[in-house]
Order: sequence, then structure tokens, then C-alpha cells
Amino acid sequence: MPVLVPGYHFGVVVADLHKAMNELTELLGLEWLEPARSGHQVSDDNATPLGPMMTFSKQGPPYFELLEQVPNTIWAETGLHHVGFYAADVHAESRRLAEAGHPLEAAAVVLSGDTEPGVCYHRTSDGMLLEMIEQGRGAPALTYYLGGATTAP
Repeated sequence: MPVLVPGYHFGVVVADLHKAMNELTELLGLEWLEPARSGHQVSDDNATPLGPMMTFSKQGPPYFELLEQVPNTIWAETGLHHVGFYAADVHAESRRLAEAGHPLEAAAVVLSGDTEPGVCYHRTSDGMLLEMIEQGRGAPALTYYLGGATTAP
């Protein structure tokens, strides 16, 4: 089973990151980490568009993750986007989900500058998007980021 930590965050794609941060601060009292560039989607055409600008709430878990909309990527549509989980072996878990009838929708690198995909997106039969993150790469980076830094070690 891929879940090592219960869903530790949920992602929301927004049209304007700073506007959404301000709005959710006003509405819910959330505080935010400094925005940073997330990893980019990996595609068969070898295009490497920039990943979205993103931030996490300081309150959590579960954390709010806001991702600024990026056309023609997995982050193209605004709204509630995914529930994030860690996987010890994201590639093995991705194959397991695909074999169970939930094909890979997209893969992405964990951080801007990475070259190997460490994030896989699969959709449940009811339409929920699951984001599985390679624990060995994603957990240390998120811990570092949540500590207030804006770049990974």
C-alpha cells in the first residue's frame, strides 16, 4: 500500500497565487510560506515547461497547497486538484494503480531542477486525483520547505 502518512495535504489550483493566499488568509486565517517554484510535469514530447508557483499553509496537517495555474499541464484547471500521499516506491505504486485500472494521468519532478519523475497522478473511478510523492525525495524537501526555507538542500 502506498500510504505511509495519511493524506498530509490537498492541492488547489488557483488562477492567481497571491490573490488566493490573501483571500484564504482573510476567510480562514491561514498563514503561508514564501511561494516557491514546484517541479514541472514530465511529458513524452520532452518539453519541460516551468512548474507552477506554489505555497503551503503553515497550519496543518493536512496542509493547504496552492498551485498557480499552468496551461496545458496537469495544473491547467482551477479548483480542488488532488490529495497528496507519500509512497516508498512511487514507480511501483504507480504501476500497481495502473494495473488496477487507474492509468497514470501525469508525472512530474518533485522539485524544480530535478530530472527524474518522483510524483505520479492517478484518478479514482469517482474522479478524485491522487498525488503520490516519492517519500525519499519529497518528504525531506517538504520538511525543509515547511521549516521556512524556499529552496531544498
